[in-house]
Amino acid sequence: MLKRFLRTSVSFLLLLALAGLFSHGVFFVRGADEASTSVADADVAVRWAFNATLDAERAGANVSGLILRLKEAGGVLAEAEMALENGNSSEASSKAVQCIGIAESVKGDADVLKASALKKAQAVFWTSLTFSVVGIAVFVVVLMLVWRWFKRGYVRKMLSMKPEVTTGEA
Repeated sequence: MLKRFLRTSVSFLLLLALAGLFSHGVFFVRGADEASTSVADADVAVRWAFNATLDAERAGANVSGLILRLKEAGGVLAEAEMALENGNSSEASSKAVQCIGIAESVKGDADVLKASALKKAQAVFWTSLTFSVVGIAVFVVVLMLVWRWFKRGYVRKMLSMKPEVTTGEA
């Protein structure tokens, strides 16, 4: 009887310990769910900021300052992920919010730089096109003047020539 009571008690304690272990994990996941969502949002924000910076660089903008700020945002995101893995959901959430702020700032600045670079590229294009059209027009005019000068000399030379008479050819 004592053996049965001892076995039942140990089984009950083991069952209680397992239930406590699983319930703690469930509560931990619920508490960290908001933090993990914040960290995921921060990750998405950093990706958007990176893509905006890449687009600005493709447009010809100088993005060296933005890259430094992206690196800072990546560092804060890494800190948020480490805090989340360590179970510190409040620190993970605050770091995620900080990271989102930096990333949104970088994205906004990248969009402004891209627009500025595109405007500058458009101005350079129109200036280049104008100089090309003027250059072609000047080239054609100079070519026509040179052609007329050579033609006039050739016609004078032809008019001053005397015909050559040959005999025996027919």
